[in-house]
Amino acid sequence: MDYIFKPISFILIIALGYILKRCGVFGKDDHRLMSKIMINITLPCTIIQAFDGFERDGRMFTIVGLGFFCAFLPIFIMYLTTDGVEKKLRAYRMLNIGGYNIGCFSLPLVQAFFGNVGVVAACMFDTGNAVMMTGGAYAMTSTLLKTGGEKRESVGDILMKFIKSLPFDAYMTMIILAALDIKLPDAVFTLTRPAGQANAFIAMLMIGMMFEPAGDKALLRETARELAFRYIFATVSALAVYFLMPFELIVRQTLCVVCFAPLSSLAPIYTDRCHGNTELASFTNSMSIAVSLVIMLTLGLTFVSVSYTHLRAH
Repeated sequence: MDYIFKPISFILIIALGYILKRCGVFGKDDHRLMSKIMINITLPCTIIQAFDGFERDGRMFTIVGLGFFCAFLPIFIMYLTTDGVEKKLRAYRMLNIGGYNIGCFSLPLVQAFFGNVGVVAACMFDTGNAVMMTGGAYAMTSTLLKTGGEKRESVGDILMKFIKSLPFDAYMTMIILAALDIKLPDAVFTLTRPAGQANAFIAMLMIGMMFEPAGDKALLRETARELAFRYIFATVSALAVYFLMPFELIVRQTLCVVCFAPLSSLAPIYTDRCHGNTELASFTNSMSIAVSLVIMLTLGLTFVSVSYTHLRAH
């Protein structure tokens, strides 16, 4: 039952962050300190931890490209279809339409339903996804929308946005080491484990601190609109993966479930940095966790049930 209770615990931590803010324990802007801790300490350590015991499998590296494509495409489509929309709202729409919370949220479900084969597939997908989520989406949005002003940015300016993102640097370093089949000493994983294990708690608590109930009907409509587009894209992606990708059944089932993972916990942070609507982004993020939990559990239980029935029949 851990695969059910662990995602539910994330929702409870979000609620805790919100309650403590309402009680005055946290100030209005305290989430900014939490975001700095997450971006610069706990998330890079989590990324390093994700590669502990990683075994290179050339056949699975195409899933990295799939993860990148699924994270990039909806952001680019949103950019193309929101010309004329006010910049603050446009930044919110771009940064909260694509990308997935896999490491903090989805892996417990994947491991419970599909075992180690599913975990490897999900991690490979997350590697491509992370290129966008740990810096790519922010660099793309801030550059295209000129959120830092109207000054024309050089290629060097754009590259610096990536390089200054410690999570992006951590992912690129670990991907290169994995591609070269270079193993880090066990001491590195031992030293980064405490901070890495704290990342999920800090991410969910921060979202709760940023959360504000959307009492305004316009905000509710905007969230519903954003999530509707997101889950339509997820449905199309899942169908394409299941019927078109040349992987064994358990891998395709895993990727179908992962396509419905909630928004990255970094989305509200980068929305804030791009001067978007942070409260709306946090509300949307929280709602995506609840919706994704229901869809992913339903899909996972369906796949497991079908597989069990098939085995019994044979």
